[in-house]
Amino acid sequence: MIKTGSMPIVISLFRKVEERNIMKEYKLDARGLACPKPLLRTKQVISDQVFDSLTVLVSNEAARENVLRFLNHIGFQDISWKAGEAEGEFSISSKPGEKSLPEKTNPESRGTTIPERNPEPASGKTVLIASTRIGLGDDDLGRLLMKGYIYTLTQLETPPSCLIFMNAGVTLALDDSESLEDIKILEGKGVHVLVCGTCLDFLKVGDRLQTGQISNMYEIAEKLHAPAGVLTLT
Repeated sequence: MIKTGSMPIVISLFRKVEERNIMKEYKLDARGLACPKPLLRTKQVISDQVFDSLTVLVSNEAARENVLRFLNHIGFQDISWKAGEAEGEFSISSKPGEKSLPEKTNPESRGTTIPERNPEPASGKTVLIASTRIGLGDDDLGRLLMKGYIYTLTQLETPPSCLIFMNAGVTLALDDSESLEDIKILEGKGVHVLVCGTCLDFLKVGDRLQTGQISNMYEIAEKLHAPAGVLTLT
């Protein structure tokens, strides 16, 4: 039996054990990892560790955007990022907390917040666009068909729930795309537009992205394997 006078000592011991198990800061070095490993490592750390603050180091803009968006989505607070010592590297800082999404996204930190979207269209279909044209044969004809297809999606009563742009298809979401305005219209109707971050980095065109959300292979794979079905255009 524990005497009343000894209780504060026992409680104090428990508190010391808890304090030892909680890290003040956890630093995850995900530099040099290919998509989607920086995001997956971040998810794993949050699942396995207990900490007061989390710092994630990444080595490209796509990884930065994906980690920022994930942290915001799961309710982390005080999320910020800064450039690292080496070119193209970034340090992301955050703290666990209640979910709180800002009303506006700072254009200088694209992806740090998740803007509210309209409800997804009822069709649930995902369309994967991995080229700037449809089919083989004449390139000009193929580009004309792709432009016409994307425009036609804006006229459908139930457009797809998600558009995924990969490989050369990501250029359709850039500043000089003839389909840019139609993609923006679809996004305004609630179509979830995902643009492959690895593809943007490889083509060195990330700074020209005008619509959609920079995504990663983990999120894209989830969409492609969803039961609603996928239509692929190449």
